[in-house]
Amino acid sequence: MQGFILMLLLFVALTALIYNLLRLKGNQAADIQQRLERIKNQTVQNAPEDELSKSFSERVIKPIFENVGKTLLRLAPNEMISNLEKKIVMAGKPNNWGVKNWLGLQAFLTVGLPIFILIIYLQMRIDLKNLILVTCAVGTIGVLFPNMSLNSKIRKRQSEVMKTLPDIMDLLTVSVEAGLTFDSALSKVVEKMPGTLAREFEVVLQEIKVGKTKKEAMYQMADRIGVQDLRSFVGAVIQADQLGVSLGRVLRIQSEQIRQNRKQRIQEKAMKAPIKMLVPMIIFIFPSIFIVLLGPVVINLIKMFAAQ
Repeated sequence: MQGFILMLLLFVALTALIYNLLRLKGNQAADIQQRLERIKNQTVQNAPEDELSKSFSERVIKPIFENVGKTLLRLAPNEMISNLEKKIVMAGKPNNWGVKNWLGLQAFLTVGLPIFILIIYLQMRIDLKNLILVTCAVGTIGVLFPNMSLNSKIRKRQSEVMKTLPDIMDLLTVSVEAGLTFDSALSKVVEKMPGTLAREFEVVLQEIKVGKTKKEAMYQMADRIGVQDLRSFVGAVIQADQLGVSLGRVLRIQSEQIRQNRKQRIQEKAMKAPIKMLVPMIIFIFPSIFIVLLGPVVINLIKMFAAQ
């Protein structure tokens, strides 16, 4: 009899446990479904406001260029696409535009803008030779402008990196010599130093967190920027990490070398300055000096010959 009561109590307890577990699971599923519905409703309600908060170029111009670029992406050579993508990455992906957007912009400037100019000139009844000349000039500008713009942004970005690299190297050196690991020193640079290179170091840390090796992440950062001093720094850090050399000493040597390279570049530019100054001096300054010095002499000679 006692065994039967014990089995009955055990059965009741097990049944209650299973019932509570199933009920808890059902409540969790219902709560999750309610949260998903609430997020969905909030997204639908906020979508028009988010869309209207964007700029005109983000809402209208960028999608148009992207749609045109999708068509050109199938027709363009792979080498051209690869070079353009590399330039966009080195330029820091300006305006968050990809290859499709830049291809669409180039197509509009090369084809669409000349056609627009052609229509305007036809309405104004301009001479045919001038019309052809202006259309060809606009088309040429359209072909060259995207590449020139990207090259300009790349040079500006590289110049900023070369300018801030010595100070960042000093902060890295001090942080490592104070006992921090290299990753912690990079985090300190991201926290304390603004600019392009600090943002790139932040990308490196994020890539390491998601599973990339330090070597791969650092070399990819050097490829994205394209500065030789940074490549040397990355190579030295990776080699020191692999060989077990003191990282603080390596960073100090690299910092001194980078400052020496910057000093040499400044000296080189200073030596080129007099040669570059010759052109504006010959065009603008020398003629004025000749007029001031020789002008009275020429006037006197003219008067003397006129009197004779």
